[in-house]
Amino acid sequence: MEIILISIASFYIAFCVLFYFFQHFIFFRPEILPSSFKYNYPFPFTELEFDTEDGGRINGIYFKVPSSRGVVFYLKGNSRSVKGWGKFAKDFLSNGYDFVMIDYRGFGKSRGKRSQTRLFNDSQFMYKWLRERYKEEDIIL
Repeated sequence: MEIILISIASFYIAFCVLFYFFQHFIFFRPEILPSSFKYNYPFPFTELEFDTEDGGRINGIYFKVPSSRGVVFYLKGNSRSVKGWGKFAKDFLSNGYDFVMIDYRGFGKSRGKRSQTRLFNDSQFMYKWLRERYKEEDIIL
């Protein structure tokens, strides 16, 4: 009986250690794109590129409409890249809103090591960039 309990405890500890060290493979499923990749959407857009102070790079897409009611800053889920998520722009553009979406580091054409702090900092950087172009009450997250 004692050997069974030790075996179960050992297996559980090994599982937890492996899960801890490989959690980024489980939770994040990035689609990495070459820097030469060209986005293709049925409506006009601008590709955004920002170099960060810590050596990373933020890539995103920016859709604009004439006489915009504001902008939607869309933070996508934990898989793929903005390449596949750009199709959601039509929902906001058709209602008169500009639309901005970025890839997290390690996704799409964005580069650099991903961490929670960097994700928050990159999102805050983009929010400040949007505040230079829109009134704060016209920015929708």
